[in-house]
Amino acid sequence: MKKISLYLISALLIVSFVLSACAPAASNQPVTIAFWEQEGEEVDVFLDQLIAEFQAANPNITVQRTHYENEALRDQFQTAALAEAAPEVVRVPNDFAGPFSKLDIVAPVDELFKKSFLDQFFDGALGPAVVGGTLWGVPDNYGNHLMLIYNKDLIAEPPATFEELITKAQELTSGDIQGFAYNLNEPFWGAGFYGAFGGWPLDENDKPQFNNQAFIDYLTFVKKLKDDGVVPQECDYNCADTLMKEGKAAMIINGDWSLGDYSKALGDKMGVAPVPPINGKPYTEMTAGKYFMVYKGVLDDPAKKEAVVKFITFMTSKEVQKRWLDEFKRLPSNKEIAKDPAITNDPILAGSMAALANGRGMPAAAEMRCAWDAWRPNLEGVMAGTLTPADAAAAAQQAADECVATLE
Repeated sequence: MKKISLYLISALLIVSFVLSACAPAASNQPVTIAFWEQEGEEVDVFLDQLIAEFQAANPNITVQRTHYENEALRDQFQTAALAEAAPEVVRVPNDFAGPFSKLDIVAPVDELFKKSFLDQFFDGALGPAVVGGTLWGVPDNYGNHLMLIYNKDLIAEPPATFEELITKAQELTSGDIQGFAYNLNEPFWGAGFYGAFGGWPLDENDKPQFNNQAFIDYLTFVKKLKDDGVVPQECDYNCADTLMKEGKAAMIINGDWSLGDYSKALGDKMGVAPVPPINGKPYTEMTAGKYFMVYKGVLDDPAKKEAVVKFITFMTSKEVQKRWLDEFKRLPSNKEIAKDPAITNDPILAGSMAALANGRGMPAAAEMRCAWDAWRPNLEGVMAGTLTPADAAAAAQQAADECVATLE
């Protein structure tokens, strides 16, 4: 009897082992994932609400959110990942894809999601998170772009061309009223002009490109805006921003992040439109969004991988994007929500969406930091009159190339 009992117990153990080995990975086992983000304080409660709803629908998954400031999150994630102790998910600006992919600490999106999932997003929304031909992040919004913002008390309709803008700006500039202003010495604002002349800071191989005719033409154009009095002699972000809020600027170029403040300051006097084309070519502002990126170690843990995929699928869903739109006026990365009446029937959001159509994804490659650092001082030199556009183009190229060499 003892032998029979032992045989029976052994057989039952074997059968149990075989059945457990053949069964699919347990999707209901408790899983905890860490989620780091660097959003503003105004959305803290909203993020926690989304997480609570996700956890209610997925009671086996616990999401632990931690907030960091922008640079701190990047540094902390890199340090933690290299120590194999990183959070499973981060929500970050697109340009984090450059250093994260170079360090090989985030997972390619195609190892987590199928093409059918990605088809819901604008190609333009995915592009800013592509480095080296690989997509590294999934966006839950799309924008961070520049547009023309105008005061209807000073100019009833936005100009149709940049040539018309110049004429109107010169007519309107009088006393303490400025016809047109923008952040003169900041390359992010310069990118749209550079794009209109056919250039872009990185080529298809992520190499900086400045020593070319397009860059020279762009620098020549913006210097003439200053020399001809189209813009103030000196104007940074605070200058243009203050002029608009005080009702002293007819037109400025600023980003989607500023719309809330201008709505409060100007009310229904505020108008929004794309920056008008230059010589028939669109002002090609840079676009981006916020992206969910996944620690590469997750790929080795089936339970966490499944939990992370569920979490990101929920957080980037069209239903959640609609709530971002309704509560915070964040434009969506989802094609369907872009057609929502909340956008099409709102003159401000419709104008912002029209401007977004002219945009081009901000490069996320690590080389872009070299491009920014080389661009700024040489743009400043041209605007100050200490460098010619041709000399600035050559100097920017040399500085960018020297910086890139240190990355290799």
